[in-house]
Amino acid sequence: MCGCHSEHPTKVDQAPKGVKLDSPAEIKLQASAIEQQAVQTETMPLGNVTDMTRAERDILGRWIAQGAKIP
Repeated sequence: MCGCHSEHPTKVDQAPKGVKLDSPAEIKLQASAIEQQAVQTETMPLGNVTDMTRAERDILGRWIAQGAKIP
């Protein structure tokens, strides 16, 4: 379960902007926004509470650029 972007978030009352990332389909649908928020602007995770590194952001960006394929 996701702390924020979930049907049943644990850290907020409802998913911010209605963005839910519970399933591979939802993640794929939001890939462009994820790339913008987590890779380009580094505004997510909010306050970088998960201590996401630049290297992790780069890997995420490459995965999205390659089509965000989920097995």
